[in-house]
Amino acid sequence: MLWSINLLPKRKLFISKLLHYGIATKANLGRRGIHVSTSCEMCNSADEDSQHLFRFCYFARDVWRWGSLAIHSNFNETMSFQEWFLFYIRLFHRQDGTNSPRIVYFVSTLWSLWMTRDKRVFRGKVSNNSGVITLIQPRLEQHSTLHNKHSLQLGFLHPLEENPIYPPGFTRVILAGIETQDPNSIILIDGSWFKVTKNSGLGWRLDREQGSCDLIIGGAQPGTSISALYTEALACLLSLRWASQAGLRRITIFTDSQRLVELLRSTEVMDVQLIWKLAGIKQVGYTFDWCIINKVDRSRVE
Repeated sequence: MLWSINLLPKRKLFISKLLHYGIATKANLGRRGIHVSTSCEMCNSADEDSQHLFRFCYFARDVWRWGSLAIHSNFNETMSFQEWFLFYIRLFHRQDGTNSPRIVYFVSTLWSLWMTRDKRVFRGKVSNNSGVITLIQPRLEQHSTLHNKHSLQLGFLHPLEENPIYPPGFTRVILAGIETQDPNSIILIDGSWFKVTKNSGLGWRLDREQGSCDLIIGGAQPGTSISALYTEALACLLSLRWASQAGLRRITIFTDSQRLVELLRSTEVMDVQLIWKLAGIKQVGYTFDWCIINKVDRSRVE
């Protein structure tokens, strides 16, 4: 599966060496009889092996957390690096397919962490987490150039509302819990709003692909609203309350509103009426064992 993924050949080679202890971390060098200090160059608080360098080092944790995938790399500490890596590769491959842009971003993050470490060791160049995230962009552009696609610079990190090519989960916000392979319930939400009359309608339902019958389980509500975004936020809030009352503990919300997800990830919301709805979404979301809100294509929630 790894060799069939749509990646640059040198990235595949890097991953192969990484999974087989073939890159020159200090721990690997020490195992080969080379007398070097094994302390991590970035934090100097633990041995520099793949698990620490790419997951547990404070530097790596910040890069993953603030990157576009918003991964909390220090969760599931009992997993080996190989298990952790393959969990995400399999997840993205299962959801997105061989051409998954999330796999490209994931591998590019690993590569950029390694390049940043090398620059510190061999050139004495100190960088911060934003510097690593900046390094990721040229990797994405290289991938795009190789496969004769348009530049990913803007679309990859900030998909347009009407753009259908980005998979569920790439633009998302995690409200509670950690990502595991445990089953979760997918809830589809949608809202409509008529600008002239201010009339609105909204609804939510449990994804029928996840259920054992064709019965539609969910809810709907008509009324009036101030905007399409407000209607979508209300649909999200009511669906979360419904899921909580239904006893669901691990849920994924699918919405076609890019803006809603962006606002839930942001700490700077100016609209007073939206502030309370977003706060309500987060408050209910925190009560679940796992709660994530994904931006998906319009056709996925119809």
